[in-house]
Amino acid sequence: MVKWKLCLGTGLLAACCFSAGAFAAGHVEDVEAISQVYGDGEKLAEVQLRYDADLLGSSVTAEDYAVPGRTVTKAFVSAEPYGKAAEKGRYVQVELAPLPLSDQMVDPHPEDKHKAPVGVGGPQLGSHGNPQPLVPVTAKISQKGLVKTAEGRLYGGEPEMSSSHTRQLLIEKFTQHTFTDQDGKKLQYNLYVPEKLEKGKVYPLVLFMHDEGTVSPEVKATLSQGRGAVTWVEPEWQKEHPCFVLAPQYDTVIVNDQYQYGPELDRTIHLVESLSSQYPIDTQRIYNTGQSMGCMTSIAMDVKYPDFFGASYLVAGKWNPRVTAPLARQNIWAVAAAGDPGAKPSMDTIMTQLDADGDRVIRGTIAQDAPETQVDQLTEQMIQPGVHAYYLLYQGGSHRSTWQHAYDITPVKEWIFGQKKGA
Repeated sequence: MVKWKLCLGTGLLAACCFSAGAFAAGHVEDVEAISQVYGDGEKLAEVQLRYDADLLGSSVTAEDYAVPGRTVTKAFVSAEPYGKAAEKGRYVQVELAPLPLSDQMVDPHPEDKHKAPVGVGGPQLGSHGNPQPLVPVTAKISQKGLVKTAEGRLYGGEPEMSSSHTRQLLIEKFTQHTFTDQDGKKLQYNLYVPEKLEKGKVYPLVLFMHDEGTVSPEVKATLSQGRGAVTWVEPEWQKEHPCFVLAPQYDTVIVNDQYQYGPELDRTIHLVESLSSQYPIDTQRIYNTGQSMGCMTSIAMDVKYPDFFGASYLVAGKWNPRVTAPLARQNIWAVAAAGDPGAKPSMDTIMTQLDADGDRVIRGTIAQDAPETQVDQLTEQMIQPGVHAYYLLYQGGSHRSTWQHAYDITPVKEWIFGQKKGA
C-alpha cells in the first residue's frame, strides 16, 4: 500500500489537506465488462472503469477494487481505453484471476455417462439439440479504497456498480455471414480475416467445427463455447501465423453415433471453396479441426475428401474405423482422454490400424491436469521429421475436458501450420 494511504489512517492528512466532501463517491462515469474465452466458455476477465478526471497511477492498487466471487489480481491506470499502465489517466483496468475450468458443459453423447455402448443412441441426425440463449457477460464492481487524482484530490469508495456494456476482445474480431449453397440451403458462419493482407500473398485457413452441445441458431455460439475458433485469432498467434479462421454455426445435429452425416458436411466444404475463390487463401494449407461432433465431422471429411486439407486436428471424437483408411495419406494429430469411453477406444483403433498399414504413429501420454508448459514440452518432443500421424492421450480426464485444453497446445498448433496438402 502506498505511503499516503497509510497516512490517512491517522486522520491527519485528511484534516489538514482536504475539505469536507472531498471523498464523495460518484466519480466513475462508465463501467465496462471485458470478456475472454476460456476452455469452458466465455467469462468475465477484466473490468474497465472510466473516471471523471485523471488518476495517479501510483494511487491505484488491486486492493482498491472488489468484484463479487472473483479475485482481483491487478489494477492500474491507463491513459486510453484498454491501454497500458501509465503515470496518470482516466481509465482503470481491473484484471481478474481466471476461474477454475468447469466440466459441466452441454454435449449429450450417451457414452459420456456410460448410458449406452459406442455407436448406439446419441443425438438424432437433423435434430435441433437443446440450444441455450447466449447470456451476455456482465460485471459488478465496487471501489473499496481511496484513489488520488492528478490534481491531488482524493476519491473515496464507490458502492457496487454494474457494467453498462461488454467488450468481447476475441469474439468481436469475427464477422457474421450466411452462405447459400447451390441447393438453396443456408449455413451461418463466422469469419476472421487477417488484419493486414499483403498483395500477392496467400494465407492458411482454419476451419473449426463445434460440438453437439453448441448446436444453436445463435451464430456466435461457436465462438463463445470454448477455444476452438478464437485460439487462432489471438494477437500473439496472428503476429507469427496470420490466417483466416472459419467457424460455421450449425443449427442441427450434423453427424450421429451411427457414423452418418447430413448435408451440412458437403455444404461446409462448398463454403470453404467459395471463400477460397473470394479471398487470398492458400488451398494447400486449409486445416480442419473440431471437437466431439465437430471432430466426427472432421474425420468424415478426411474420409470423403482425402485430398482437401493440409492437416487435421481431431479433438475428442470418433468414427467408424472400418472406413478410415484414407487417413493414412494425411497429416493427422488426434487428442483424446482416457476417461472418454467414446473417443478413446475409437481413436485407439484408428491409430492402431494406421500403424498396421505402415503409417507410423507417434504417441504421447500426459496427465489431464499437467501444466501447460509440460504439455508443450511433451508434444514438442513427440514431433519427428517425416512423421505425419500423432496421438496425444490425456490420463484420466473426460470427453469435455479434452477440448478445454487441446486448443492451447502451442507445438501442436505450430506443427499443423507447418503442414501442406500432399506433403
